[in-house]
Amino acid sequence: MREALERWAVKRVLNVARAALDRGPTPERVRGLIARTGGLLARREHFAASAPFAVGEASARWVQPAGGASGAVVLYLHGGGFIAESPAIHDPFLAALCREAGGRGLTVDYRLAPEHPFPAALEDCFAAWEFLLAMGVDPGRIVIAGDSAGGNLVVNTALRARDDGLPQPAALLLISPLLDLSFSGGSMRRNDGLDPMFRATSVRALREYYGTGMDPEDPRLSPLFGRLSGLPASLVLVGSSELLLDDALRFGARVPGARVDVWHDLPHVFPVYRGLSAGDRAIREMAAFIREKTAPATTGAG
Repeated sequence: MREALERWAVKRVLNVARAALDRGPTPERVRGLIARTGGLLARREHFAASAPFAVGEASARWVQPAGGASGAVVLYLHGGGFIAESPAIHDPFLAALCREAGGRGLTVDYRLAPEHPFPAALEDCFAAWEFLLAMGVDPGRIVIAGDSAGGNLVVNTALRARDDGLPQPAALLLISPLLDLSFSGGSMRRNDGLDPMFRATSVRALREYYGTGMDPEDPRLSPLFGRLSGLPASLVLVGSSELLLDDALRFGARVPGARVDVWHDLPHVFPVYRGLSAGDRAIREMAAFIREKTAPATTGAG
């Protein structure tokens, strides 16, 4: 009963957002919605965030949970349809994840579309990967994680590192990733009306802001259409009623050793929200994955 009430409360807030996006997901409307709902949905977590500092043409900041250790490093790439950001939501979530994993996080405020369309966001995220390597952080201690559009940037950052001959991180962690901007997955139709946050029509409109004039099947926009060999261990979490469910399932089918966990009747990027017991369990699961994959490199790390 408790979990049913938790899900009902979160879905009520998300349904309001979905109704607003149905009127047109302009960057201004999306940014305004996130600003208004962030305080209602954000986790409560004690952590310290550093002052922002330049990484390439973007800015980044360290997120250190209260009492956290200094083992794993989570490079976090936030979601927001490539057009919006919400530190009020993502920073507490990252702190909770790092607290459980025994590490700290680096989050990137990459440049947003439509003011900065592709490839600005990817360039900024890749610059953050190069920054960590230049700092001398063992890549075996690093997990690149992200949600929604950030999941897209996670995969493309790892693919670019592979193609440029740079080291790979210990693992990738994807939450409700957006991996196909042609939106060809069957769940775009099957779950339209079930997803409490999006309708298919509103999601499709976001593509034009980020990949202006590009073929939506270009692997740089839609990594599902690219060569996915050589990626590190990957964990993907997704809700069963999401429009993007099939993005996660197809990624799992194409990447050897990738693990996809489908959570029944949970909304898009559900672990970031306060008040969901399932989200707490998901954070513990993700943290266990981070500890497992970084353990060989984090023993005695400072």
